[in-house]
Amino acid sequence: MIEIDRIKKNNKGEVPTEKYDIVRVKNVCNPDKELKTFKQTVTTFIENKDLNSRDPKWNELLPEKIIKFIDQLEEYDYHKDDMISSVPSMIYDLQFVREWEWYSSKLTNDGFEVYIIGIFRTIFLPLLHHQGIPHSNLFIESEGKEYPTRALTDVLTYRKWDPEAMVLSPGKPD
Repeated sequence: MIEIDRIKKNNKGEVPTEKYDIVRVKNVCNPDKELKTFKQTVTTFIENKDLNSRDPKWNELLPEKIIKFIDQLEEYDYHKDDMISSVPSMIYDLQFVREWEWYSSKLTNDGFEVYIIGIFRTIFLPLLHHQGIPHSNLFIESEGKEYPTRALTDVLTYRKWDPEAMVLSPGKPD
């Protein structure tokens, strides 16, 4: 089964036989919608993996939610929150560390889990953060131990994201 088929079909948390890590998202209002956006982002990347990271076409290919979130960030946000970046930087990171494969996913009561084989060095956490998911809701499980996100100030502690209107409120860090 190829990776895009696994993204579409492995939706029950199927566990791979080889070493894997779990990207875990907790405490989100609409887990199904958030997982769908994440799947769309990763599928888009896989289908266009040879497209230059600086190609403006990425702004058309990636989910609108991610582009709108990035477009509303201010310069000071980038200095405070080390998990946010521009579209070219985000795509470059995915291309540079392409030693990972999506294996399966599953919805949980208040979030979802994605089983990843290979090496991914937490590059999925910024993708999820660009969906408007706070750092405190993002975790990695590796070898049975869960690790919280470790990053600088979360832009979502001083600005609020409205996922329906896709609007990031104004605000500045203290």
